[in-house]
Amino acid sequence: ARSWSWSAAPSLSASTLPAMRLLLLAALAASACAPTAPAPASADSSAAAIASAPADSLADRTEVEAAVAATIEQEGIHVVHFWAPWCGNSRAEFEGGLYEVVEAHPDVTFSFVTIWTDGRDSADRLARYGIEASDRVFVYGQPDRGPSADRDLRRRSFLGLPLSWTPTTWVFNREGTLAYAFNYGEVSNEMLALAIEHARD
Repeated sequence: ARSWSWSAAPSLSASTLPAMRLLLLAALAASACAPTAPAPASADSSAAAIASAPADSLADRTEVEAAVAATIEQEGIHVVHFWAPWCGNSRAEFEGGLYEVVEAHPDVTFSFVTIWTDGRDSADRLARYGIEASDRVFVYGQPDRGPSADRDLRRRSFLGLPLSWTPTTWVFNREGTLAYAFNYGEVSNEMLALAIEHARD
């Protein structure tokens, strides 16, 4: 079985580090669609949670997780975006032109994974926002352990990482290394584009 490397400390230049921290803290402070855990007090505690996340058992991983794992194991940059069509913050992210980031990075894969929606991928909703499945854009619906309306049956991790907020966006590089994690709400197009560029280093 493949063992992923989860990097909690991206490499940033001295000039961009203060701006990145400020934007991450602003994202933490913003409201998001969180049916469970509250936002951590700082971006550092979020990174610590990622670094110490326990691995899921392979038997409990879904077909969606297997498909995303196969993608991020490949060379290159890979964005995994978790969202829900009922979440206002998720919709705001798409309405803000997320498709522009997808179009501006033709060498990057994007996996859009709906969570807590009874396994529906909501591809029709993504298409309304200008995002459609292709050879580098993948659309999935992560199933829960039962009806998503029952919060106790919702999946709270993905590939061994905690997942408790929507939207959540992860950027991977180096065959499965998590370079950036925006775990608590919307990320601007500019911030995501910057994370993609820094993940190339």
